[in-house]
Amino acid sequence: MIVDLILAAVVLALLGLGLRRMGSAYLTFRGKRLVTCPVGRRPAVVDMAVGRIALAAVFREPGLRLGCCSEWPERGACGQECLKQIEAAPEDCLLRTILTKWYQAKSCTCCGKPVGEIAWTPHKPCLMSPDLRILEWKDIQPQRIPEVLQTHGPVCWSCLVAETHTW
Repeated sequence: MIVDLILAAVVLALLGLGLRRMGSAYLTFRGKRLVTCPVGRRPAVVDMAVGRIALAAVFREPGLRLGCCSEWPERGACGQECLKQIEAAPEDCLLRTILTKWYQAKSCTCCGKPVGEIAWTPHKPCLMSPDLRILEWKDIQPQRIPEVLQTHGPVCWSCLVAETHTW
């Protein structure tokens, strides 16, 4: 009886450890990332194979693999050298991190108020193009983000609503 309880406790502890490692790997490597394709030397948007990474993390340090890339299928047989960028800074290449840092300390192009802390749901900030059109992030291809951040200005949610609402 005592042996059974000890065995059950050990099994539960190992299961808990495995689930924790799996969840941690999943949370670390989920989300779209912006990298520079080492082959084409241009921005590429990648998603990690998070299911595979999370399962591998249960037993060992997970090997990173891409799930998809904006450069595929043209470069689908690539060596995935871009993974070095993700290994070096997994959070810094997340699209959400890149955009959050860009909006920090910026003021709205329309009203001049600081954009402040970003609430990505439900009120996402947006952009103003050089030709004074307001764009939402869904209208921009993710691989164009570095170029867009150089040429567009930030617009807060309130101004998006005020400028696009038809009375």
